[in-house]
Amino acid sequence: MFLLISFFCIFTGAMPDDGDDDIYTKINKNMDVFGRIYKEIALNYVDEINPDKFMQAGIEGMLGTLDPYTNFIDESRKDEVDMLTTGKYGGVGITIGVKDSQFVVTDLLDGYSAQKEGIKRGDKLFEIDGNIVQGKRMTEIRAMIRGEAGTKVKVKIKRGENEIEFSLTRQEIKLKNVTYKGMLEDGIGYIKLERFNKYAENEVLDALTEFKSKGELKGIVFDLRDNPGGLLDAAVGILNKFVDRGSLLLTTKGRKQESERKYFSTQEPVIDKNIPLILLVNEGSASASEIVAGAIQDLDRGVILGTKTFGKGLVQVFTPLSYGNQLKITNQKYFTPSGRWIQLKNYFKENKYGVFAPNPYFNQIEFKTLDGRIVYAEGGITPDTAVVFTMNNDLLIALNEQDMYFKFAEQFVHQNPDANSFSMNDNLVQLFYDFVNSENFQFKSTVDKEILKLKNYLSDNQYSEKTKQLASDLESSLSTERFKDFETSRNMIKRILEIEILKKYGKADEVIIQSSLKDDAQVNTAISLIKDKAVYNSLLSPR
Repeated sequence: MFLLISFFCIFTGAMPDDGDDDIYTKINKNMDVFGRIYKEIALNYVDEINPDKFMQAGIEGMLGTLDPYTNFIDESRKDEVDMLTTGKYGGVGITIGVKDSQFVVTDLLDGYSAQKEGIKRGDKLFEIDGNIVQGKRMTEIRAMIRGEAGTKVKVKIKRGENEIEFSLTRQEIKLKNVTYKGMLEDGIGYIKLERFNKYAENEVLDALTEFKSKGELKGIVFDLRDNPGGLLDAAVGILNKFVDRGSLLLTTKGRKQESERKYFSTQEPVIDKNIPLILLVNEGSASASEIVAGAIQDLDRGVILGTKTFGKGLVQVFTPLSYGNQLKITNQKYFTPSGRWIQLKNYFKENKYGVFAPNPYFNQIEFKTLDGRIVYAEGGITPDTAVVFTMNNDLLIALNEQDMYFKFAEQFVHQNPDANSFSMNDNLVQLFYDFVNSENFQFKSTVDKEILKLKNYLSDNQYSEKTKQLASDLESSLSTERFKDFETSRNMIKRILEIEILKKYGKADEVIIQSSLKDDAQVNTAISLIKDKAVYNSLLSPR
């Protein structure tokens, strides 16, 4: 999944209540023991150790016994917190990825220093302020490029055979939540929401207002695919735009009974409830995305379409610590309006390290929506209608992991520099197929791996030569069809290729997103549902 080192977070301002006197006695006792151990080792261990890194290891080990969303965030990662909470950070408008074992510019933000000074997608990062980047971690690269707005950073890149140095000025970068909005067809609006920061609600409101100003609105496709979440309040604000005033949106519960809080819609909806609403979700839709999807489903306000969501039903808060450090701590669980807790992995019940006190857990799976439809709490939000779009077969995974799309796009654009003459077609897919065959492309399908296991088993267990030969013959027969997935995945490959080539040509994000929507099976299904009111309504009716 993506990350990018990815945080699936939603935040509130609530803090857990104090425990009784006994808990403080235990805390003081254990802090004394921990402090003594740390001090003794820091001073008397056989080899000199780094006290800061040793403490960091101790903290990470302790937090590692909890859920993966409770993290220690040191001062050097302050920009990550700012990005999550405010949607702003100091940078040059550049996204770096790893392609073919090199740091490569994968994206540029319009209007910022990197784009203005002439850096292009596909440029290979070589130096930052005189420091060679080879061998560094992505977190180090990110920290070197980001900084206070108004400061300078020198970046040296390789473009083909040339090395070019750029002097870039860091600016305050405001991340967009709505990365695309537009009309798919007459009267059907489309919103792509990438994240939930403090500006998300207003950006969605702007999109809806724009749609309404263009005439009769016949439906909305709201795309939350691969949206990892963000602020709880942003999710609540967005739900206010779609559901009736006074509707229960979610409930949060902490370790104490009195910590329970219910969130209700406090506004009249911007969009009439009779206007069809389709939410697109997938396994990358998490936390705040699931709050929105869960409420829309439980209130029977719209149809959830796509594949099952990630399954994160936990809430975090940031707690300031000394020396500029912070603790992101899970302090509550959230429940959809029907009462579902959609957490996929129950770390508390699993209690791998035995740190959680015994606690009764309910086992209810079936719940009912406002109109009586049965919905389930089985880890994530299950769509009302499942449409599988992204097929991750062995070939597609290998093509992506070995950067075949990127390498082909780089070669193609170099040989065909005129972006205006580019048009995606089946001949280009064949060129890509030939390119892959000419490269050192390593690909073993699941079948290949199973055949190898079979051959090893036959050999280890002294099967007859005749039986071994049958396995070898099967392997040879299958090898002639090792690229069969190429044909069955042709449309997906074609779509990914077009996006990669458009990026390499430096096309604007809007152009790239518009292009990606053309052959999007889930978007096209959503359009069909909006047009067919009978089918749409049947999906929202109790069975």
